[in-house]
Amino acid sequence: MSSYFKRPSEYYRRTRWTYPDTLRVRGSVIPTILWDVFLIIMHTSLILILNKFEVLPFHLSFPAVITPALSVVVGLILAFRTNTAYDRFWEGRKLWANLDTQARNFSRMIWVGMKETHHGPGVASASSNVSLTAATPVPSTSSLGAQLFGRSPSKSSRERDPSQINSNATLAELHLGDDHDKVLVIKLLLAFVVSVKHHLRQEFGIRYYDLEYLLPEGFVPCAATDKVEIKVVDKSLGDRHRLYNEDPWTVRSGNDDGQMSLPLEIAYALSLWVIGETRAGRIENSLIGNLLGSINTMTDIFTNMERIVFTPIPMAYSIHLRQVVYLYCLALPFTFVDSLGWNTILIMGLVSFTLFGVEGIGREIENPFGKDANDLHMDQFCRDIKRELDYLVNLKNTIPGAHN
Repeated sequence: MSSYFKRPSEYYRRTRWTYPDTLRVRGSVIPTILWDVFLIIMHTSLILILNKFEVLPFHLSFPAVITPALSVVVGLILAFRTNTAYDRFWEGRKLWANLDTQARNFSRMIWVGMKETHHGPGVASASSNVSLTAATPVPSTSSLGAQLFGRSPSKSSRERDPSQINSNATLAELHLGDDHDKVLVIKLLLAFVVSVKHHLRQEFGIRYYDLEYLLPEGFVPCAATDKVEIKVVDKSLGDRHRLYNEDPWTVRSGNDDGQMSLPLEIAYALSLWVIGETRAGRIENSLIGNLLGSINTMTDIFTNMERIVFTPIPMAYSIHLRQVVYLYCLALPFTFVDSLGWNTILIMGLVSFTLFGVEGIGREIENPFGKDANDLHMDQFCRDIKRELDYLVNLKNTIPGAHN
């Protein structure tokens, strides 16, 4: 439990035996800007050599009065770029916090507000030690999963191997317990959170250790592939690559071309389940609005996360910013060579390191949902939610009338 309960200071504290931040390379933008800094240093060295040996019939130098005007422009552009990127990073963190809140509320309302179905004497009760990652295939699970997703079971589904998982539950505890239906839906809720993480990272399919065994056995997503081929198009061409000879668009039943992302499929399944259980009288009518509201909010959060991932900073701005920084660093040595001499190389190394570093930070944190060191730690976020739900499904519902 100590790995779950952390004080705020532990998220920022470095280990005792480590380099200070001024000497750290891992997690910094240094590896991505070294080539840019090297080019500027070589450019500066070339100017000094040409002036030193008088290779050219004229002296390479500019008046220093142009430096202040260019510095103001470059500073404003870099500040705007970095602030915009950090706003995207912080918005991504807030969206994930809201997703955590909805998952906690939905699971609590289900566990407390849904009546448990009794399966007869001698069967494990709701207090059995159940794990959300335990999986023991039974025929009924596949049909129930197909019913949740509103379609027939797929014949092409791959048989699961339960030996690949650490199971903490017996067959009776997991599949015949009074709380089996609630555990199934809470696993589906956790699958939604995990599938959002994989979708934002462009990891398609379900064959992941933290996702496959949370879904009903036999489930195959509508986009049933582990690798999605994405056609790369130069966005600078604008709409000129668009095809105008496509077939007319329409929406009709029986269309096999339709697709839906896995998080939206799971949200659809959760909505079907809430409506079905409410009509069957196993969920209080007062909770249906809150449950459907949580599903709608989670879908809205997922859509906003997609907006961040699939709407990068406009290419024209990124291109112009990089061109301005390069032009500034290429022109600046001409104003220093007369007054600083060979020290210009050191000064330009520091200046280029600073400017390209700030520009690199903007590119680094622009998409907070990746796997880089400076991205959001979504793996840890999902692991924390799983621990909470693992604890929740082992709590006994003591409310009178909770058992049928």
